[in-house]
Amino acid sequence: MQDILAARQADGSSAAEEAPSLVNAIVRERWVVLACVVVAALLGIGLSQLQSAKYTAETTVFISAQGDFDPISENPTTDVTRYIANQAALIQTNQVMEQAKTDLGLKGSATDLAKEITVTTSEDASVITVSATDATPAGAKSVADGVVAAYRKVRLAQVEAQRDQVTASSKSGATSSAVTASAAVYGDGVGNVQEAVEPTSASEPQPVRNALILALIGLIAGTGYALYTQSFTRRKVGPAEASAIFGAPVLTQVPDRGRISADDAIAAAYSEPGDAYRMAAVGLDYIRGTAPGVFLITAPHDGAGSSLTALNLAAAAADHGRRVFLLNIEDTVRPASQADAGMLRVPLHDLAQGRIDLGHAVERKAASRAQFGIIRLQVLQPVQGHPVPDVQAILDQLPDDTDLVLIDAPPLPASSASFVLAGQVDAAVVVIDEVTTPADLEELQRRCRLAGIPVAGVLVNHIRRPNMTNSRRRQRAEMSSVPGRMYDTSPRGLPIINDNSGGFPALGGDDRGYGAGQNGYDGGDYNNGGQSRPEDADLPWNNSNSNARGNQGWEESESRGRRR
Repeated sequence: MQDILAARQADGSSAAEEAPSLVNAIVRERWVVLACVVVAALLGIGLSQLQSAKYTAETTVFISAQGDFDPISENPTTDVTRYIANQAALIQTNQVMEQAKTDLGLKGSATDLAKEITVTTSEDASVITVSATDATPAGAKSVADGVVAAYRKVRLAQVEAQRDQVTASSKSGATSSAVTASAAVYGDGVGNVQEAVEPTSASEPQPVRNALILALIGLIAGTGYALYTQSFTRRKVGPAEASAIFGAPVLTQVPDRGRISADDAIAAAYSEPGDAYRMAAVGLDYIRGTAPGVFLITAPHDGAGSSLTALNLAAAAADHGRRVFLLNIEDTVRPASQADAGMLRVPLHDLAQGRIDLGHAVERKAASRAQFGIIRLQVLQPVQGHPVPDVQAILDQLPDDTDLVLIDAPPLPASSASFVLAGQVDAAVVVIDEVTTPADLEELQRRCRLAGIPVAGVLVNHIRRPNMTNSRRRQRAEMSSVPGRMYDTSPRGLPIINDNSGGFPALGGDDRGYGAGQNGYDGGDYNNGGQSRPEDADLPWNNSNSNARGNQGWEESESRGRRR
């Protein structure tokens, strides 16, 4: 089975290593991107409605002069482009603004007026355009025309000042007359002025323009969010991608079951979740073939529902007539949870060494039409003994006709004990949920490769996420009420709860629930054939025709090395 799984995974591509493209990211988060664009566009329209209306009028000035007024030079410079640029700059000076403000009777400073004025020039003609913005159409026209008129006054005053300066210093009457005539011809250097027309519509606000600009910003923001959420460490992985990462099939997808209590942990046989688990159990039958299979049910992180999955897979396989054992293993380094309260857990090493009888460590669990066994084990830290041969010893003690063994342990990336125990399985079943990322799966895949175990299949849990803040508070409150566990590691090796409540299910007559016999097991030495428990008579693995160990219905089995 391992050779087939390893060959199949060797052909699988690691999709987790591929960075998502921009197009793929946008497609995956298309609704978020679309929402960002629509909301931004509506915001642009809304902001436009809050702005006051403004009108813009334009006055065009045609410059006739080819350069500055220079009556003395015989060859005056004629750099028209530079001259036009200088005149455009002159229009925006405080001198012109002060003149316009005086002429128009405007309030405020020249700087405030300059903010409402825009001056542009034409590259292929001697044209200057003055644009003015005001709250009314008439006001915009008046300001545009008034600024141009103020410019002409200032420019004419400059030419006249040059004329007077030359005539005052000249001793020749002819020269003075020529300069005066030249100044009259030059004038203010403006050939014509096209006055502004009162605008019929407001230039500001522009709802369409603002909506388009903000929609573009929303598109950029949505694209950035898509790239962030679809990044290697944030993107949620889907069933198809998870299957490609491990090179393993998707066994099933379990629908959301809502809040699950301990009484309904095993899904009803004819429910949709129950059918999904049966589908996965049949898939494991196809994978293992006719040989007994040992599968590790693991997840890339806590909260994916691997323990619930293992329980339901065991129940589904039992309903199909398979003889199933579920080994639920806890690492004591990890904090206790609500699910651990009141559960019988035995030290792994003590059970493997025979200090605790396997028959008394098995808890019967009822499926819809059959039963299966659960053995709740605990790896003590620091590790007592070595977990790998300990688990092998427990597997060797199981009945010969065991079909399926499921090992439920903490996630491989989060528990060193689980990583050690992974070496005892034939394959792993990976359980993912809707918050699993490619980075999570890559780490789990690395652990599986390092342990040398193939992945048999992927199971997808759809889980309704509770309010995380309230959930953490509730979990802390519940955990604070659960007493810590302490175990007696003497040669007798019996698990003891550190309070006096007798926290394990009663198996016999003493006040701790372990029986009244010499070694505390149902009235007799369990190594020498004590009395069997009547309630164990209907265990699915019991066989009245087999050689029983201590008359407890456990078949004598030769040590069978399952792996390594």
